[in-house]
Amino acid sequence: MSANRSLSVATPVFPVHDIAPRNGPAGTPVIIVEPITADVAIGSPHRHAFTQLVLVERGTGTHQVDFASVPIRAGELHLLAPGQVHHWQADPGLRCLAILFSEDALDPLGLLPDRIRELLLLGAAPIAPPAPALARIRRLFAAIEDAPSPETGAYILAALLHECADASVEHQTLGSHSALTRDFMRCVLRSPDARLTVASCAARLSVTAGYLAEQVVADTGSTPGRILRTAIAREAQRLLSGSDLSAAQISSKLGFSEPSYFSRFFRREVGSTPTEYRGLGTDAAARPRKERHAS
Repeated sequence: MSANRSLSVATPVFPVHDIAPRNGPAGTPVIIVEPITADVAIGSPHRHAFTQLVLVERGTGTHQVDFASVPIRAGELHLLAPGQVHHWQADPGLRCLAILFSEDALDPLGLLPDRIRELLLLGAAPIAPPAPALARIRRLFAAIEDAPSPETGAYILAALLHECADASVEHQTLGSHSALTRDFMRCVLRSPDARLTVASCAARLSVTAGYLAEQVVADTGSTPGRILRTAIAREAQRLLSGSDLSAAQISSKLGFSEPSYFSRFFRREVGSTPTEYRGLGTDAAARPRKERHAS
């Protein structure tokens, strides 16, 4: 599917890059397939306001994701959740294929399975699919690029995400080894709320906060606190880009006691204020467009 990319930057903290559709109003769901090579891969830390799934075709080096070094290896995938900080340190031979999609691109599918929502919430890198799965993934990348409509693309993208979830070691471990972590993730994903704390979640699950933290870190590599914050930030991003609610209304809906606290939280987690983030979409039509998003 064809679309122009709008590269929008909000400062300070980390630049926030966004995408915009060629046709239709700002905020239209977007799914884009585009190549990443060494000459367009951004070498300085930045965030995305969208999800990016990268398939490495060739090249070596490292991909810094949330300041952790992920080796670049052909045949592996890196899924970046909105708000994750990343940059590339790759050799000149880097060649990747990337799918960029907005938060609402999967809305036509309704409620996604928990394991897909977990993957989109936390991101995952690297994902190393076995050869048969990698062949299917490559075909799905090509099918998304040729999809005749956004709705068709969304269904193909969902199939691709299922393949990624199956291949993700972290999510296989989550699914098979930890009922506690699954219950925690369901609690967080289904009701993002600033009033939730690690201690209150632990109490609901009849364990201590320390034991919950130990189990969640072992299963996901992330602390319960980070998962709580990320879930709230993702829900705030969805509401800012997909509703007409004011920042103050969103603040109240998400359980913040004051809009100013919500604004500080959002800036810390996403890299821009709620107003700036919403402007990435609403002002996109008035900004110069770039033919390619530099990843």
